[in-house]
Amino acid sequence: MAFKEFKGPPEDYKQPEKLIVFQCSQIGVSGTTPVMVRQSGPEFEARMGFALFGSAQMSDAEFEACGFNPFHDDFHDNYVRGIGASQEAAIAALKVELDQLSESIWR
Repeated sequence: MAFKEFKGPPEDYKQPEKLIVFQCSQIGVSGTTPVMVRQSGPEFEARMGFALFGSAQMSDAEFEACGFNPFHDDFHDNYVRGIGASQEAAIAALKVELDQLSESIWR
């Protein structure tokens, strides 16, 4: 196998004005639904559907039929949840759960 020497970008190459770097904090876990919050009595519960390594249990049609709502009766996919005394506390608890889930994949 022959290798060519790299001499740099072509002369008409223009440097991008801005470089955007995306950082993934939960490698292997991706959201399939938005974070939804529901209040039940004095407690708030936040839920978010997720896929492990891009694999979900529900089809796109099933997600659409549920309105991408992890509280829907017909939702049967993976989700993380957080419970708190306020909407913000429930979302913060959900983030902790999501971080723990992500970390458990790589242990």
